[in-house]
Amino acid sequence: MINLDKSKTYLLACSFGPDSMALFDMLQKENVKFSAALVNYHLRSESNYEMESFIHYCQKQNIAYHVKDLVHGIGDFNIESECRRIRYLFFAQLAKKFNYDAVLVAHNEDDVIETYLMQKNRQNLVIFYGINEKTVINNTLIIRPLLQYSKAYLRGYCESNNVPFALDASNDDMTFLRNKYRHNIVKKMTAEERKGVIQEIADRNAELKQLFDRFEKINLHDVETLKSLSIKEFAYALNKMVKELDETVSISLGQAREIRRVLNIPSGNISVPIKLNLVFRKSYQEAEFVKLINVKYQYIIDKPTVFDCDQFYLNFEGDTSNRNVTLNDYPLTIRTYRPGDKYMIKNYLVSVRRLFIDWKMPLTKRETWPIIVNKDGKIIYIPRYRPDFIISDELNFYVK
Repeated sequence: MINLDKSKTYLLACSFGPDSMALFDMLQKENVKFSAALVNYHLRSESNYEMESFIHYCQKQNIAYHVKDLVHGIGDFNIESECRRIRYLFFAQLAKKFNYDAVLVAHNEDDVIETYLMQKNRQNLVIFYGINEKTVINNTLIIRPLLQYSKAYLRGYCESNNVPFALDASNDDMTFLRNKYRHNIVKKMTAEERKGVIQEIADRNAELKQLFDRFEKINLHDVETLKSLSIKEFAYALNKMVKELDETVSISLGQAREIRRVLNIPSGNISVPIKLNLVFRKSYQEAEFVKLINVKYQYIIDKPTVFDCDQFYLNFEGDTSNRNVTLNDYPLTIRTYRPGDKYMIKNYLVSVRRLFIDWKMPLTKRETWPIIVNKDGKIIYIPRYRPDFIISDELNFYVK
């Protein structure tokens, strides 16, 4: 019995193995609305036969299906991680295009135990032990309804119900670490031993939940709050923060120690590279993970007007003396900071970069802060940064 909302429509991730084919049959028997999707990586000689068998079975059962046929293979990558990336991106694209409510994946109890044992061996800092029933990948809900079923049960289910399936020979390849755990440990476990591991997983996840519940009650973006945590709590806090931005990224204990060291440096703004286009950033008393993107912009304002964009709002149809803007300044250019920018304040020419530092402006805001330049290329106005600034309707210019 699988617990799914029958008012929703799902996409079944199918490999034509016994696990996903057992789920295929269960969905049909319980009248759950679904389509199926398969990726042919062309890594095995049997893959074309399995793809054709999958298509034939879907047609026979009147189930809509999608196939991604990688006829050119996947190149010289880490095979397991690249296959995973390809299939979950494919599923997410299908979910968005066809409005599927979630993607169903047929991970089972053996997968849970194998994953947990590998986590223990690696001493990973994980936000969930084993495999979570629900998660989000590529902004798509992933549901795993079979986590309480063993691999042996699912194969027996297919055989008893005349459901076709194929066995992947690569599952016996002992060069893969997971297969070593599967054949040397998990397959040899007694029912009582399996039960004990499942209980151990539940206990450790309960401990993690208590920690994460505590995190919900404190501000993890406050530098002093982060510094008050133990190193292990600190590492888990960082993982929680980064996964809110990118589910695929994990912070190791070593990275956590380096970030902790940075937090103790007196300088206001410091960044720690995590991976390409991702940094941990300390901006005075605020800490956050930031994805680096091209945030430069430039807008031309030809005449007094109302202009509303993602970065700021202006209404220059009336008096603009409070922004140091006159009719002779048009056309205006409103843009982001450039190295070497200088601004006249009380008859003194000051560096805009120095100004941002004096205002204690976080780096993330410096990258998008608007600067108004007149037709002669002179900076005539920069809105002052104030952390406690409140937007009001009567303002003729404000930063969003």
